[in-house]
Amino acid sequence: MSETVYSPAPKELIGPTAYLTAAARAFESQRPDRLFNDPWAASLAGHEGEKRFATVEDQGGSIIVRTRFFDEWLLHIANEQGLRQIVLPAAGLDTRAFRLDWPPETRFFELDQPLILDYKEAILKVHQASPRCVRIPVMIDLTLPDWETALLQAGFNPTQPSAWLIEGLLFYLPFEQSHHLFERISRLTASNSWIGFDAIHSEMIRSPRTQARIERLARSGAPWIGAIDDPVALLASLGWEATWVSSGRKGYEYGRAVFPFIPQEGLTPETERLYHMLVTARRK
Repeated sequence: MSETVYSPAPKELIGPTAYLTAAARAFESQRPDRLFNDPWAASLAGHEGEKRFATVEDQGGSIIVRTRFFDEWLLHIANEQGLRQIVLPAAGLDTRAFRLDWPPETRFFELDQPLILDYKEAILKVHQASPRCVRIPVMIDLTLPDWETALLQAGFNPTQPSAWLIEGLLFYLPFEQSHHLFERISRLTASNSWIGFDAIHSEMIRSPRTQARIERLARSGAPWIGAIDDPVALLASLGWEATWVSSGRKGYEYGRAVFPFIPQEGLTPETERLYHMLVTARRK
C-alpha cells in the first residue's frame, strides 16, 4: 500500500492564514497589558493581515490566547526539562525563535514552504532581528512525503527528546491527515518528547452558537473541516500521554474573552467543546 501524502492545506490558504495570525499578534503587542510582545508581527502581517484581521469579531482572541499558552508551555519544558530541540511544522510567520529567551544550545527548526520562509527572512532582515537560539529554517513543502528526511538532514536528532508545536493548522485538515501527521511525528520522537497543538471538536463545527463563524470561514476560502473529538485517546494510541484545556477557560485566566463568549460560570465539559482545545502531550 502506498503511503498517504500529508497535505497541510491548499497552498493559497497558507499565506492568508499566516498573515491573519501575525496581525492578531501585532494587535496584542500594542496593548499596555499585552500577554506577549511580537515587535515584528505588524510588518509580517502587512496589508493582507490587516484586511483579514478587520473581519474577525473577537479581535483574534483565540490566536492571542493560544500564543500566550504555547509560549509558556515551550519555555517551561525547555527550561525545566532540558529539551533543546524545538520543531514547528508549518511555522508560518512565527517569531518565537527571536522573541523568547531560550536556554543555551537550543536548536529551533522551522518547517514551511520556501515562499513563506523567504518572505519572513526578508522582513526580519530589514529589522535586523537576531534569533535567541540556533534557528534552522527547513524549506520544504509539507505536501511532499520526504519532509522527515529534510528535517534529519538539517540536523534534527531523533534519539534526543524534542518539543513539537503545531499551531493553527489541524482544523484545516481532514482527520485522517492529522492522524497521519501524528504517526510520522511519533516515529521521529524519543521518549520524554512533547507535542503541543490546537484542535477543535466536531461540536464546534455544527453548534448554532458558532455556525455563523464557520460559514463565514468557508466563504472566505478557509473552511474548518478537521475535528479531533478525543485528542487524549488519539495520542494514547500512538504512545503519548495528553491533557487539554479550552481556549475559553484560558482566555478568562489571561483576561481575554474568546468567541463564542460563554460566561465563565457557564463553562462546562459540554460548552468547552465550542472552543479550541489547547493540547499538550508527553511521549511515554
